[in-house]
Formats: sequence, structure tokens, C-alpha cells
Amino acid sequence: MTEVNFPGARRSDMYVEIEERSEPAAVATEALEEPADPFVEPDEVKAAPAQAPMKDAFPAAKAKTVEPAAKPDRDDEDAEPVAPAKDGFNGFLNQLFGGLFKLAPSAKELAEREMTAAQGRFEDLIRQSTWTRAVGVLVANKKGTAGKTPASILLGGVLAAIRGGSVAILETSDDKGQLAYRAEGDPQLGMGELVANISNVRTQSQLRGYTVTQTSFASVIGSTPKWRPPLTRENVLDVASIVDEHFTIRVMDTGNQYSSGPFGAAVEVADVLVIPTMLAQDAVSEALELLEFLEHQGADAARLARTAIVVMMSDGRPEFKASKLKKQFMDKGIAEDHIYSVPYDSHIAERGALTLDKLAPATRQALTAIAAGVVAQTNQNVFEKDQNR
Repeated sequence: MTEVNFPGARRSDMYVEIEERSEPAAVATEALEEPADPFVEPDEVKAAPAQAPMKDAFPAAKAKTVEPAAKPDRDDEDAEPVAPAKDGFNGFLNQLFGGLFKLAPSAKELAEREMTAAQGRFEDLIRQSTWTRAVGVLVANKKGTAGKTPASILLGGVLAAIRGGSVAILETSDDKGQLAYRAEGDPQLGMGELVANISNVRTQSQLRGYTVTQTSFASVIGSTPKWRPPLTRENVLDVASIVDEHFTIRVMDTGNQYSSGPFGAAVEVADVLVIPTMLAQDAVSEALELLEFLEHQGADAARLARTAIVVMMSDGRPEFKASKLKKQFMDKGIAEDHIYSVPYDSHIAERGALTLDKLAPATRQALTAIAAGVVAQTNQNVFEKDQNR
């Protein structure tokens, strides 16, 4: 096995393991990151009524390398010809001579084409998936500074940007968290005020008075700089109920106490679990403890644990070897194709307000792949959950 740097990442921050190859074509793999390939296989997903078809939503191959498209066999009439090069020296010659030459694309250009095609499939899945009720995404890890709040804002932002809005990102921690601080804007009203006035909130216009709209079109309900009373289980259930009347997707940024009422309520109204973690043993250990906790909280919570999606993030600090941390999740029962990586991104590491347009292209691509994986698993979990009721 050979390790190569993730595109856009610093040498010391993120590595992706690929199969060692001798062909020159293997160079194309450097244009792709590991997060782009872990997905639910099409034949493993049960299509729910009124949902987007899952077949062909993902790349058929799960290999960690991407080969350049093979030249079509002249005897195979069904083979799709490879379009001539548009970039690089070959592309320059093709354009210079007005199409007289049809030089083949380089391995790098083929890899970029495959990446573009994959991103298109991910976006189609995110945009076209529908449900007959609102769905909840639980973002959780007992460890503080494990990346829960950035993951909530960025994942919710990608979903909203692709779907055209209708995504609410909620602070469901017992005490005031950092959601509003890491989001764009300065809220005049937030979670504390919404909880206090929940009985008077009936319309979408009234509810939006407690949100801050992001440039991604996601709506964040965090806390104002003022102190707010700790949330209760009933508070979280009431807010989730009113949010579900006016938004399609609810992303919940949770606290660090599993035994608390707010966390239990968030688990109750969740359809899929996302576990962010830094590449550090303490963060991974806390994440594994979360999985064990959920396994003993009933069928729905156990399903969240069994189908959890892990997002391994990098903030530039010294890190544990990613492959060893990944193996710990796999030993716990998490499927390999449910474990994603996000490369180091200076915009995230700054620990300020997060804006999608300020992310590096490789980070945005990784987040789109993760969002597609979350939607695919949501489709399956919602179908199973609702069928059993």
C-alpha cells in the first residue's frame, strides 16, 4: 500500500491509502480523494415509495483507484467512445487545429472527468430524494472539539445549496453551544427565545424570525450571545415539531452528555447518525462509546448506530494514523464505505464563521460525497423505520 496526499491538503494533514500500481495511469488517483468512493451499493438499498431511484446513483466500483477510461473496442458497438482531449497539451493541439486532430485526453483529464461525473450523480441524488415527512440528521460525538458544529453547518449547508433550501440546522445541546458563532450572521433571536415563545409560533414567517439564513440557504437556529436556560427534552421535541412543519431536513448539532434529556430527544427524532471525529484517539474512543450507548437504547437508536456515517476530519494538529482509527470503527461494525475523510482546510481550522464558498474545492467535493451518502442512508432508514411503525 502507498500513501498519497489528499488534494488540497498539507502533507502532514491527511493521507489516503490506495493500492500500489505500476501503470502510469495510477497517477490519476491523486485527483480523487477517498471520501468520494464509500457509498451504499445500489443493490443494498431498498427503494422507498416516492423516493429517487437509488440504482446507478453511485459509482459501480468501490476500488480506491480510478483507471482512465479504456479505448473502445472497434468490435463492440455498444462501447461509448472517449471524447477527445479538451485540456492540457493534447487539448491545445485539438483546439489549435480546429478538430482536425482528435488526440486522446491525458490520465489527469480522464480522472477529472470521472470526478465531475461522480459529483453530478451525488448532486442528483441529494436534489431528487424526497420523503413524505421531514427527516432528521443527528450529528453527535461525546468528545468536545470533535468537529460536531463545523460538520453540522457544512453538511447542512451543502444539502441546502443543492436542494435550494428547506434545511434547518438546530442547536440541541443542553447549554448554549457554538453553533451561532460558527455560522454566518449575528442572530437577534435564537433557541432560547424560540423555546420561550414556542406556543406563539405557528407560521413559517414567525419561525424564520428565530433563524439566520446562510449564503448556502440553510437556516441556523443557534443561541444569541446572551445566556439561555438549559434545554429540556420537551424543548427539543417541541422545536423539532415546529421545524418539521416548515423544513424538509433537520440537522441537529448535539451536546456532549448522552444521558441528558435533550440528547435523548434528538436521538428519538433522528433518522440517520453522522459521527464527526478528529484524527485523535480520544475523539475516536468517545465516538465508539456513543455507538455502544445507542445499541442499548431501543431498535431505532440501534439502527442509527448500525448505519452510522463517520466523518474523519483534520484540523492541522498532530494526528493519529487514519488507517488505524478507521479499523477501530470497522471492528465496531461500521461498514468501510460509511467512513469518509475530509481534508485539512484552513477555512475550517480558523474556527470562525463558516462559508461554503471559502472552502477549498477538494473539501467541497468531499462534503458533497458525504452529503450524498447521508441522503442515501436516510432513504433506507426512513423506509425501514416507517415500515415498522
